[in-house]
Amino acid sequence: MSSRNQFVRQTAAVLLAFGLIAGVVPGFAAEPAGPEWSWGLPIYQIATRYYNETGGFKEIEKDIPRLKSLHVGIIYLMPVHPCSDDMSRDAQMRGNNYQTADFQGVNPAMGSLQDYKDLVRALHANGMYVIQDFVPRHMHPGNNMLKLHPDWAKGESWGLPAWNFDNPEAKQYMLESLKYWIREVDIDGYRIDVAGMDPLPKVFKEFIPELKKVKPDIFMLAEADGPQFHPHYDMTYDWHNLKTLIVEIVQQGGSASRIDENIRMELAKYPDGALRMRHLDNHDLNVGMAPFGKIPGNMDERFKGGQKAFAVLAATLPGKWMYFMGNEINNPRRIPHAWGKDYDWIRWEENPEFTKLYSTLGAIHRYNPAVWGGSYRYLNTTRNDHLFVMERKKGDNVVLVVLNLSASQTVGTISDALPEGDFTEAFTNGTGPLSRDVDLPGWGYRVYVKDTPPRPSR
Repeated sequence: MSSRNQFVRQTAAVLLAFGLIAGVVPGFAAEPAGPEWSWGLPIYQIATRYYNETGGFKEIEKDIPRLKSLHVGIIYLMPVHPCSDDMSRDAQMRGNNYQTADFQGVNPAMGSLQDYKDLVRALHANGMYVIQDFVPRHMHPGNNMLKLHPDWAKGESWGLPAWNFDNPEAKQYMLESLKYWIREVDIDGYRIDVAGMDPLPKVFKEFIPELKKVKPDIFMLAEADGPQFHPHYDMTYDWHNLKTLIVEIVQQGGSASRIDENIRMELAKYPDGALRMRHLDNHDLNVGMAPFGKIPGNMDERFKGGQKAFAVLAATLPGKWMYFMGNEINNPRRIPHAWGKDYDWIRWEENPEFTKLYSTLGAIHRYNPAVWGGSYRYLNTTRNDHLFVMERKKGDNVVLVVLNLSASQTVGTISDALPEGDFTEAFTNGTGPLSRDVDLPGWGYRVYVKDTPPRPSR
């Protein structure tokens, strides 16, 4: 970070703390963290076993045309490893996906190693990339290495044997397992489970440079929240904003302006370009669990009908957008794939209006530099309690997002300066100059776009 930017950030943090600056302070527009190939690409999380009634790598491969129509860029696969030492399909379907029985094995309920290679190759050929979920802190009690080396476990984590990173051989095996999937399958990076829990921060500070020796342009996502995980990781989870959305705004009826307070604090605390993962759902939230307490697993219940507006927000805030499979059809069913309970799967034909929304948002997030790499500016309104308005800008590319984050119709006026010129509203295709007047139904949204470049063929 340059000394000038560091000074500006520190000054902004102090002024924010004392309430001496308003929400119109622009954000920075540094290049995003991560390899250049990853810039702007929306992330799509997949539970491979439950992708449809059949499930498996081959079923995802068949569905690549649909994924392309959503403008998905990065496929985030939940753990692909066996999750039981019983290799029967039923045991592997019902097992907890986050209890690894073989760090270098493929879950037979998902397919073979060759099926996995074929999927990754096909995704690459269609302009998509793959990051793989990896669970290094704990393991299944029947883990194949634990049977051979009982001293490779030390204590417990989540009631399971914890990996012994104090043992040099165990530590080296874990590093080699991470390298294995990059070399063998050509994956493009990792999502590291519970990355903030000791000893993983120290371990992966050593591991990530070693992984980059194998593949220099890997993408690393930490299941952790905090500036201390950058720059070793490219992206961290945004739990803070998610709590604001679900608990403060939806459940308690809090002010929409709280989002701006959170974003400005992030801009002051985090390194230039550090990516924050904006999301509304994942495998933990889908079963009603979150770091800030139990929440409804069903998206309708969680966001009280406002999930379209919140999807627009997550897709356009500074950072990178991730969503869980089924969000694009407003899947009403829980998929308790991680907890060893009865399992369910997606019915892809449901709620096509959500699919259209997610496809439009995918194109905006992926192809407009203002969204994936632009500055941030909050615009005050006469109804900051309900309305959230922000400008994203990079060069001639400008996106203005107007949201009503309440269940009631809201009429208000934008009081800060509007960007000039003609804009196209992404969902109605209406074109013209922007208006200060806002009249939106409950959970209403508008996204005004200027100068989005042609979509490249990838």
